[in-house]
Amino acid sequence: MKRWFVLLGCFVGMSVSIPAILLLPMGLFLKSLTTEFGWSRTEFSAIVSIALLFNAIVMPVAGYLVDRFGPPRIIAIGTVLGFGSYAVLSVAHSYGGFIGIVVLAVVAGNLASYPAFMGLAQRWFDKRLGLALAITSTGQAVGVSVSSFFIVQGIATHGWRTTFMRVGIAALAIGGCSLFLFIRDNKGTVPDAERRHAKALADEGGMMLGAALRTTDFWLYTTSFSLVIFALVGTNFHLPALLSDQGASTDLVAFVFGLGSAGSILGRLFTGILLDRFSVRVTAWLFYFCQATGIVLLLDGLRWALAAAFLLGVVQGAEIDLLGFVIARRFGRRAYSRIFGASFGITLAGAMVGPVAMAATFAHTGAYDMGLMLFPLCPLIAAGLIYVARSSPTEIAAWLPPGTARNPLDRTQG
Repeated sequence: MKRWFVLLGCFVGMSVSIPAILLLPMGLFLKSLTTEFGWSRTEFSAIVSIALLFNAIVMPVAGYLVDRFGPPRIIAIGTVLGFGSYAVLSVAHSYGGFIGIVVLAVVAGNLASYPAFMGLAQRWFDKRLGLALAITSTGQAVGVSVSSFFIVQGIATHGWRTTFMRVGIAALAIGGCSLFLFIRDNKGTVPDAERRHAKALADEGGMMLGAALRTTDFWLYTTSFSLVIFALVGTNFHLPALLSDQGASTDLVAFVFGLGSAGSILGRLFTGILLDRFSVRVTAWLFYFCQATGIVLLLDGLRWALAAAFLLGVVQGAEIDLLGFVIARRFGRRAYSRIFGASFGITLAGAMVGPVAMAATFAHTGAYDMGLMLFPLCPLIAAGLIYVARSSPTEIAAWLPPGTARNPLDRTQG
């Protein structure tokens, strides 16, 4: 029963993580900050880009610290420093100062983010690992929805400074309570109820980061997920402008985004259920097909906008669960957070480049059609990379615990 309380803690922790309350909802502060300080929207966008850059850089570091010192300690440090920095944004008075505090919040706050909570979940779950990772990542989707509502209301009622302060304090209180009540490390084997085979130990061995980086599979999987995120973020970032160009009303744009958020939550949970029952290949191909279909549907104007938004939302919830699951199955538990953090950090480059690439197609042609025709190739190529990525028996034998005869990557094989 303890593992389910830990999973609850992972869900709550991700719901108030820095990505959920700062990185993803940052656009809600755009008008308030640009109006008060006189910044251009380009200058504000630069802040977002810098934040995303440091977000990518810190992921491998966070993963190393989690493996070295254990998730609870690192989560505690990230909770205090990250949310404290978030609250301090309320007293920023210059462009450079605001950027500096944002960077501090991102670097410190991501110690209590994906590498820590995904790493903790996989220490407690194996048979239901897909579901556990899905519930953990769903916390972020729920957190974005809830925090966005309070941020919008807070800015309208009390202003952006008070909103930063109140949301930061609330996140610190919620994250601290969750840490105290639910977060517990598991330094032994996974519980008996989570072993996939009654007479066999769960995969307690695993590769170190350096060994994983030398495998072809690491780069095949990482490139696959990078392509998916490249196309996904590149499309979603420009979706409001794309819909407006096609004549969509403000209400329709808002409804499209709400439907995408719902798809994200469903996608995360559905991914976990599928991963515990089918191979990574089958699950990945299903969601990659949804992404390609969703992008293509946008070529037909507003007729299929709702369906496209839902399909893209489903994929937005699935990619992190797929990545977390395949890292655990392919490379084991020994350095899970380090390997996951390194792979996730690299894939975030796709999130930074995707919007720029889509903007370039618009600048070159005066429309988004070329991007919408080219971007579906990304998930198709990604599916091919997933198919190619198979584990070498020699590599497996090198890191399996002594006496383990079975193939621990059975869920990654097609």
